[in-house]
Amino acid sequence: MYSLLIRPITRRIKDSGKASAIALRYFKFEGMIPGGRFFNRLIHGNRPVGLEREVFGINFYNPVGLGAGLDVDGDLYNDLNDLGFSFVEIGPFSEVAAIRKAIGRLQSDPPDDILAACIANEYLSSFCLAYDFCDFFVIDISGNPEIELLDDILDARLTYEEYKPIVVKIPETIAPDDLDYIIEYCLMNSVDGIEARNIQQISHIKEKTKGRLPIIANCHIKTPAQAREALDAGASLIEVRMGLVREGPSLVGRILKHLSAKTK
Repeated sequence: MYSLLIRPITRRIKDSGKASAIALRYFKFEGMIPGGRFFNRLIHGNRPVGLEREVFGINFYNPVGLGAGLDVDGDLYNDLNDLGFSFVEIGPFSEVAAIRKAIGRLQSDPPDDILAACIANEYLSSFCLAYDFCDFFVIDISGNPEIELLDDILDARLTYEEYKPIVVKIPETIAPDDLDYIIEYCLMNSVDGIEARNIQQISHIKEKTKGRLPIIANCHIKTPAQAREALDAGASLIEVRMGLVREGPSLVGRILKHLSAKTK
């Protein structure tokens, strides 16, 4: 149905926000249909043999996740996860109030699979509030590229019994020296990974760390070939967002099929 009814519209709309809103309304409607989630999970199975991997201590069924920026309020994480993703990143959250609302939904509708929260402001309070409800956290410093803001977050993590990974999301444009400083900080302070924004950053991080720091590729992946390129460059996981909006859930299946063929 998405390919027939929604994709022609989302491809034609240039404004990504409006296109995303249309896609989300469709996915919400689909999830409200009795048995909709079950059939979506059956159709878009996210457990292809050979694509499983462990990244920062978490077992992922496959390397393809949904990036932040689509489910910004944490409304449809389960409906979206059922489209074939092995994890969903909700947010970005810029206010504690938004995190509180998302937590309410998480309590009433617990995540079916791996859930990450992207935090873009009010970092420490949001992190502490969400700690018990998410599997890992992405700290987005794109609007505030001061890596030392992670100090308090890393200290706060020490107070919890269960260890949960922290990933730093870097700006799409960053000077090489600044990127190297972030890499060194991550290696020295037990940051679990970096969410990189383009292939050049991925390759540089892999080379600089000799593969010791997991990388999530958040670099506008819209085709199976681009997904493969990001993994070959050194990413451990990849994220799709606008590719889902423009192409529909079939994109996830095509990526998984392409990656599976490469492993044989």
